[in-house]
Amino acid sequence: MFITRFFVILFSLIFALLAAGIALAIGIMAPELVTMSSDPIEKFAFFAIAFFSTSFVGATAFIPSVILIAIAETFDLRSIFYYAIGGALIGAIAWYMSDISPQLENTTDLSPVTYGLQLVAAAGIIGGFVYWLLAGRKAGRWKDPYAAT
Repeated sequence: MFITRFFVILFSLIFALLAAGIALAIGIMAPELVTMSSDPIEKFAFFAIAFFSTSFVGATAFIPSVILIAIAETFDLRSIFYYAIGGALIGAIAWYMSDISPQLENTTDLSPVTYGLQLVAAAGIIGGFVYWLLAGRKAGRWKDPYAAT
């Protein structure tokens, strides 16, 4: 039962990090979407930014997310608010640890990210919600042998 739960947690965490990265990419590109044409190069640029932001989210949020998940599994925390607030805090901490806005301004022709903190917090909330939806609702149930799956 624990092995199965471990793989569910791992899959859900990866999926949540991808969702947060895509949300971050959409937030970064939102000001540009109005002017984006159907040019394939611009669409490729969008997916490149999406990949970059997804890898950024994965790199900065993986360890803190594992810690929050371990706490949730240990203490049977199943509240959606725990995961949403935890995701927002991870996003805010990642923002303050490495401000990515100057790096984006120097490497892309995108307009500056003006609401970066709000953007990463929202991406964290989305990631937390996705994780809760896939695995967090059943946190700690693996410890009870009589719990319904």
